[in-house]
Amino acid sequence: MKELVGYSLNINSCNHFWLITQADIYFATNQFSAALHFYLQAGAICSDFFNKGVPPDVYTDMVLKRMIKCCSMLNCHTQVAILCQFLREVDYMTAFKALQEQNSHDAMDSYYDYIWDITILEYLTHIHHKRGEIDKRQIAIKAIGQSELNSSNPEEVLHLAAQKRKKKFLQAMAKLYF
Repeated sequence: MKELVGYSLNINSCNHFWLITQADIYFATNQFSAALHFYLQAGAICSDFFNKGVPPDVYTDMVLKRMIKCCSMLNCHTQVAILCQFLREVDYMTAFKALQEQNSHDAMDSYYDYIWDITILEYLTHIHHKRGEIDKRQIAIKAIGQSELNSSNPEEVLHLAAQKRKKKFLQAMAKLYF
């Protein structure tokens, strides 16, 4: 199978189906960084490097859950929490558990601008308060205070805010894993 996928990618390196399949092979063999590379590449190809939304048939919930698992296994717990927002139903349990981790290997508070779910941001504020991390708590509070995330906004404004954050986050991830 691995040889067939490799051959197919040599012939057509821009086919999202083969890129996802290659990512799945790496995922199955616990090569999580390589898997993320190919999951992100598949999304980038289908969305003009994330300038358009990634089609839901490319980033299915199954693919997103595998991306979440990859980030978790790489100890990139803030990335896990952000990707939990991409699911059709936000996975709060996984996001909250990831944010409780103390040994995160990602730039935790630099990712807060990519979070659009107020519940997750409020949980971050709570965690930082509990730990006595005043500076990080202030960063989370600043993220909550962004006007486009106000729950009184029309649904269209909230959707655009989420799309903007998805785009920037996926582009940042691509820089890390490409």
